[in-house]
Amino acid sequence: MSKLYFVVFIAIVLSVYTAMHGFVYWRLVSGLSLTSGQRLALKLLLVAGALTFIAAEFLSRLTAVYPLLYAGSLWLGVLAIALAVFLLELAFSLLFPQQRRLLVLAALALVFIISAISVLNVALGPVLRQVKIPVRGLAADLEGFTIVQLSDLHLGNLTSTRQLRRIVERVNALKPDLICVTGDALDGDICRDEGYCKILCDLQARHGVVAVTGNHEFYAGIDKFLELARRSNWRVLRNQSWIIEGRIAVIGLEEDSATRFKLPGPDLEAALRHVPTGIPKILLYHRPSKFAEAVQRGIDLQLSGHTHAGQIPPMDLLVWLIYKYPAGLYRLGESYIYTSPGTGTWGPPMRFLSRSQIVELVLVR
Repeated sequence: MSKLYFVVFIAIVLSVYTAMHGFVYWRLVSGLSLTSGQRLALKLLLVAGALTFIAAEFLSRLTAVYPLLYAGSLWLGVLAIALAVFLLELAFSLLFPQQRRLLVLAALALVFIISAISVLNVALGPVLRQVKIPVRGLAADLEGFTIVQLSDLHLGNLTSTRQLRRIVERVNALKPDLICVTGDALDGDICRDEGYCKILCDLQARHGVVAVTGNHEFYAGIDKFLELARRSNWRVLRNQSWIIEGRIAVIGLEEDSATRFKLPGPDLEAALRHVPTGIPKILLYHRPSKFAEAVQRGIDLQLSGHTHAGQIPPMDLLVWLIYKYPAGLYRLGESYIYTSPGTGTWGPPMRFLSRSQIVELVLVR
């Protein structure tokens, strides 16, 4: 990334971030007719919240500042929710100007309610989602073969070692045949903290753990991810395949972001090159795309992540508008794709209309 590109990117981000605060300030001040003292207090609150997030993002790259990072990320989430709610309030206020004050108060209450629910949903931890997948050509003795999918853990962001330990214990209790990690496992150099790798080494499955890259693997540094995988005894597939006992093929695609770092991107043809015909094929690909192409190439099941189901407004709406397979199970012909909303969270530790998931997929004939 060139210095000019980086400067332009930061300038755009800060401009948007400032505009979001300005919009919320404008709606509250104009809608509630605040006094000069109240306006000053609101300005100080918004500035303090804005600086908390910026300071946390900067300092977290130098040292562990979990409380500050949590507060800053929470502020960003509340701000995003406020933006979505007050945009809706603005539309209604234009239609019913005489009810403007009431609408602003209702919007403010809605921001607090949505924020509280979103924080609670994450605090409760991941839910277990169990899904049965009919698979063509599955051998009789492989009936009930179980795969646990973990996606978007974002270790090093706000997923602590304590939270990770609980996830590992819940996965191990399922006694899976295979564990698949579908990208965005980390957000930084978490190998400097041996705690993460020690916990990940405890993941237990009959055939071990297999992983593919996500976009954050490249943002954090692909070398950091490969080191994490090596220390945690993960098998990483980068446009490669792995045949389990000669009867199930696991195919892993590289993440699209690799091309931004002058590395080969996803190549399904290369990944399938050594896969024999007539056995079930499971594709691991971070983004829930290329599914139609995968079906044409004989893929029976695709496991993806990346979308986080949007987490909070307005992203939850945008995700469902942008992605054809935003979250959950979908079918095309005789093939299936499961898009995990993520086992962890990224950015704000909040989820409004979704929960983090540990996904157990049971293959049936």
